[in-house]
Amino acid sequence: MKNIYLDTNAFYFFFFEHSEYTRGIKKVFEKMQEGEYKGITNCLTLDELAYVILMRLIERKYRKHPMKVLRESRSVILEFVSDIQEIFDVVFSFDNLEIMGADENIVGLIPIVMDENLLLPRDCIHLRTMLDCDCDLILSTDADFDHIKDIKRLKPEEI
Repeated sequence: MKNIYLDTNAFYFFFFEHSEYTRGIKKVFEKMQEGEYKGITNCLTLDELAYVILMRLIERKYRKHPMKVLRESRSVILEFVSDIQEIFDVVFSFDNLEIMGADENIVGLIPIVMDENLLLPRDCIHLRTMLDCDCDLILSTDADFDHIKDIKRLKPEEI
């Protein structure tokens, strides 16, 4: 079984249809369910996923910038908790998915990884998680990891 790191956008486009990405992403998730891949991600991926979904759903419903809506009423969050819970229920039901933590051994290396790899802090956490899990393949729509030696990005639009 080959380890594959699942970036936030892999989960996002699994649940929210995109003409270029969703088909390829779902193929990878099918292979994960069949045991060809072991999906690896970090708990911060789910934080990012919940945040992005919340912002998109608020924007879609209120047709305003989501932060403006939230500044007016934090209780708007409650309208979308069940949507996020449904998505999390599906994520936690996936076979062959391991969700790693973000402890001081990973977070403490952010400045070093930033310096060595020219990555933003959150991407440093993803990279350290990949390296700690012997994972040299990432499913992502972002080119942020394309310049990292020994990491190969699986592009959903090419699957």
